[in-house]
Amino acid sequence: MTSLNPSVALNGCQIQRALNATVEIVEASPQNRRFPDRISETLGVCLKSGAGHDVVVDGRPRRYPADSICVRAPGCVWSTESTGPVAFLSLDIEAIWLPPGGVAGSMQFLPANCVPDLRSLVRTLRSEAAPLEQQTAVAELVAALITQGALRSPGFCADDGRNATERARELLLSRLPAPPTLEELANAVSANRFVLLRGFRRSFGLTPHAFTLRARIERSRGLLARGNDVAEVAHDLGFADQSHFSRLFKRVYGVTPGRYRRQAHRIAAVP
Repeated sequence: MTSLNPSVALNGCQIQRALNATVEIVEASPQNRRFPDRISETLGVCLKSGAGHDVVVDGRPRRYPADSICVRAPGCVWSTESTGPVAFLSLDIEAIWLPPGGVAGSMQFLPANCVPDLRSLVRTLRSEAAPLEQQTAVAELVAALITQGALRSPGFCADDGRNATERARELLLSRLPAPPTLEELANAVSANRFVLLRGFRRSFGLTPHAFTLRARIERSRGLLARGNDVAEVAHDLGFADQSHFSRLFKRVYGVTPGRYRRQAHRIAAVP
């Protein structure tokens, strides 16, 4: 049962830190809450489940719509006397994951389907996914917020840098078993990670993380056809475990790695 008197801010919430403690995840079950005046120091992205409620933003009254996403730019001043019985999932993203020069804006509200699924992103951050995958997921969210007009960022609109994407692809292919983080990849090709991410997707149709997974799967075919053990191939290509490798292989090729290995071996053995 929801209390009639609002709880203050984060009482009873589940709070975690991810990406070396630079992203805070807050998850709250339905409850009436109040948020006294605060100034956002990070980029806040909050998915609310429940009815709309009033909020004061930079001294002006606003309405936080039902079942929508709130985007709070760094420096935003805001407060809420009562949220009503709502649940929320919130991310606070530190400046390290923002484009060069940071982002600007106030508080904006977006339909939940306008940006990458926040729940899926949180599952990725809570998992043992590779740093490249986790960093890419956060960068994709920030890029979507800028594209949707919820934030402004001069550093996001720099030149796409075709040469940088080509060099990034070469680097990823050379380090498939242990790919660099998104930050390392961007530094290696002298591009900011948002420019690189956008340019890479434009050039190859995939994020660097998705490209790495697909390239690993493609390389595994040759190793399996030569008779290498499935578990050995999974380990040598840097997959978390054999089951993860097998699921991805079957998703791409429609057969398990073991079956592919047997079929390829039979074909090779035909005189």
